[in-house]
Amino acid sequence: MDKVRIYFLGSGPFAVPVLQHLLKSDKVEIVKIITQVDKPAGRKKLLTPTPVGIWCDANSIGCKRVKSVNREEFHEEARKDMVDIFVVVSFGQLLKEPTLALPRICCLNVHASLLPAYRGASPIISAILAGEEKTGVTFMLMDKGLDTGDMLETWEMPIDEKITGEELEEALAKYAGSHLADCIVKTAAGELKGIPQDHSRATHTCKIRKSDGAILWSSPAKEILRKVRAFHQWPTAFFFFIRQEGAGKMLVKLTEAELEAFEGTLPPAGTITSVDKKGFLVACGTGVIRIKKVIPEGKKEMTGADFARGQHLQAGMTVSDGIQ
Repeated sequence: MDKVRIYFLGSGPFAVPVLQHLLKSDKVEIVKIITQVDKPAGRKKLLTPTPVGIWCDANSIGCKRVKSVNREEFHEEARKDMVDIFVVVSFGQLLKEPTLALPRICCLNVHASLLPAYRGASPIISAILAGEEKTGVTFMLMDKGLDTGDMLETWEMPIDEKITGEELEEALAKYAGSHLADCIVKTAAGELKGIPQDHSRATHTCKIRKSDGAILWSSPAKEILRKVRAFHQWPTAFFFFIRQEGAGKMLVKLTEAELEAFEGTLPPAGTITSVDKKGFLVACGTGVIRIKKVIPEGKKEMTGADFARGQHLQAGMTVSDGIQ
């Protein structure tokens, strides 16, 4: 059987391990790698490639930057290449119906959840925040909706209670990549038929904002810990600490914490219950967490113990919510 000819459309970090697996496969031929155009990033607004663009550039692999795949100039090029399938992975552009009709067989999307749960832009982070015990990847046929197409295959993965958002993203991407070539071949051969989603069970996610990382100490301790894990890379969970007189507020990013046993009457949320060589403990709405690693404003990551010494923390002092 001839190799299945595909366009690979991907942009985000989730797409990179998937692309790496497909490039090693002898079952598919990647005719073109398509990603979004370089965009301004950082304080200096320097033009920066997508993660897929960065990886391709570093490995001297051709990668076409496309502002919109819904434009006629892209359509003309795709018609000439006569590919079988568009494989879409964390691409960041919504494909309209004329674009979906371009490949000979279908447009196949890789989504990082067990659909119809967690449709949308942030399924991995949302699953951690919700305290899910498992997630997975879904290979699906694309239609004009957002993650609403018929499902071809699903693959489950447990969520470790200590895994961070970026760790789970990498694990899911590698998992998806290891199964995707077979799915493409079976789809091209007509061996897989799409199974309609139960739309009544659908849940939806939104694009993550920086403000979503704000810690509310009145929340349950387990909920705060899930936020620390989910937002570990970006936007990072954060709170404020009121410095000594006249020094103002300090934004503190919380990068590692754990649940701590506590006996007795719980003090008000945000109260530091104790300070020791391992860090410091903060009361939450229910339960107490140990602050193990932080990034104080303008400084590098440090242990909770070092932060406590530098700020002269004592039991009874308080930290403030991230929302001001």
